Amino acid sequence: MIFYLLILALQVYCVIDVIRRLQWLGHEVVIHDPLADGNEAAHEYGLTIDRDALSGCYEVVFAAVPHAEYAAFDENRLAGHYAGYAVPFRVQNRDVLAHQIGDTMTDVSIRHVGRGPTSILGRTALHFYEHFCENRVAFNYGFNVSNIHKFSLRFLRADRVEAVTYRVCDVPFAKLPRLQRWLGGYQLELVRDVDDEWDEFFERVANDYRFLVRRDARYLRWRYLDAPDSQYALVAVRKGRQLVGWIVYRVRDDRFLWGDALFDRRFPDAIEVVLRHLAPRKIEAWFPPRPSWFDAILRELRFETRPEPQDLSVMCVPFTMPDATAAMRESLYYSWGDSDLF
Repeated sequence: MIFYLLILALQVYCVIDVIRRLQWLGHEVVIHDPLADGNEAAHEYGLTIDRDALSGCYEVVFAAVPHAEYAAFDENRLAGHYAGYAVPFRVQNRDVLAHQIGDTMTDVSIRHVGRGPTSILGRTALHFYEHFCENRVAFNYGFNVSNIHKFSLRFLRADRVEAVTYRVCDVPFAKLPRLQRWLGGYQLELVRDVDDEWDEFFERVANDYRFLVRRDARYLRWRYLDAPDSQYALVAVRKGRQLVGWIVYRVRDDRFLWGDALFDRRFPDAIEVVLRHLAPRKIEAWFPPRPSWFDAILRELRFETRPEPQDLSVMCVPFTMPDATAAMRESLYYSWGDSDLF
């Protein structure tokens, strides 16, 4: 019987004899050692060390030396995970499904195991791609800090779309008198539930945004209204009885975080109306320079674009939508609420 074997570690000299004996018997032997010098092993023993060997599958594994890299593996302990959830998108009149990659983790004690695609993070990500993404979703996306996006660019087939557009308005909004708001025909409502009207609103305005999460009633209920561990405020803006826009915000440590918004471009003053009604001293938000009409309104309201404090970038891994990265750069509308960080 011929076996495909993995030999772990060369530090014990008798291992060389074991390897040669197994090779003489006709077995295919792969060698891994995190500490051995590959050039020395080749020169002294004529053996090749495979640095990527831990990513393979073997019929027999022989551990000669209990290096920490090997001892760290425990079948009853979580070594790492790569997690995402499905999010519906509207891309220029077409509905597609994507994954928002919300969390990754590798046990700190084994982060040194493997390199690049053979690391714990690399292997869990590529496994996720194979089983949940290929031929299933249009793309994966997320908002990553610099060290993770560099790893993703090099080893996980990711593209960097752009730096997150972080906007700040620290010029206090003057409180809008109720009479002035009524004379303008606007009413505001703190929303507790959403219905078909919100689906109709999304369908009416989606083309003005071109590429965005499908912000319909089902999504708003799931993302904000039924969120189990966060308190979000969803405020509707009406002109007469017609829904013309909405915003989501939360206050955290006295910071007013504007997390999401959707407006009918025919009522551009609705944005100022709701912000002046709330009248925060300072507002922080994520909104890209798209669509241009929305960007122009924010600039008129004295929102400044500043470096995102965590140096976050929008990342994309295309699957069934090969032009996803280019399309995002051209027309993606996103907000803080599109991430798991709001």
